[in-house]
Amino acid sequence: MVRLAVVTDEISKDFLTAIKYGIQWGVRDFELRFLKSGRVPFISKEEVESIIRYKKEYNVRISALSPGLFQVTLRDERELKNQLEKHIYETFRLADRLETNRVIIFGFKRYPREPETNYIQIIHILTRMASLAGKYGFTLLLENLPNTWADSGEKTAKILSDVNSRYLQANWDLANAYVSGEIPYPYGYLAIRHYLSAIHVKDIRENQSGKFEYVPVGDGEIDWEGQVRSIMSASEGNFLTIETHCQPQAENSHLNIVRMQELIEKYKLNENYIVK
Repeated sequence: MVRLAVVTDEISKDFLTAIKYGIQWGVRDFELRFLKSGRVPFISKEEVESIIRYKKEYNVRISALSPGLFQVTLRDERELKNQLEKHIYETFRLADRLETNRVIIFGFKRYPREPETNYIQIIHILTRMASLAGKYGFTLLLENLPNTWADSGEKTAKILSDVNSRYLQANWDLANAYVSGEIPYPYGYLAIRHYLSAIHVKDIRENQSGKFEYVPVGDGEIDWEGQVRSIMSASEGNFLTIETHCQPQAENSHLNIVRMQELIEKYKLNENYIVK
């Protein structure tokens, strides 16, 4: 079953405001990233308590936390040590309180002329982190991001295959893959499809000056119709998470939700487009 979610700060950094709009638009699953007091997990105790209260009062769920882990290079030794020894544990504590078992991470930034042999260290760290996540009942979702070791569907799938843990899956971002030079659908998807747990939904195109700009779903270069068709045909329990990235955010988040709801409805009973 595919479930539609939205990143709350793509509507508002105020949790209550975001979930009220989401509920009005037919969404009850929410990814947390930035809130009024900071980025998860380092938010105020008061904000944590209010999220727990409103989550129960409005009967909504937290689909994942996105703490920004591992957006560092292997050279950033002090920050990496902090993330491995403190940041990830604080994230697990907050995730437990908010009753979610999914934590989004990234695949380490690359620095100029970085030796390819560093890949072995990346795999070693991610294997350790996947084991740690499994020990405490969580699953890490590796999101592809430009200029990281996991910058495309193909490279992310290679990492996931080499780590080979059910506690490390994919948070597939088609727009990020596009920026990295990959054709996200079908090629990136075909590489990563067996590892999917969630998909970030946004659209992108190049403007007249050759720069990338985010646009509402359906107005850019991503084949969202093809992607949703394949996801629905696969009949797997993935989240489609709205991550709008274009202004005005609230209005465009609503538009993206409506367009994705239409695509989900269009293909939810269609058995003729199964990607083998």
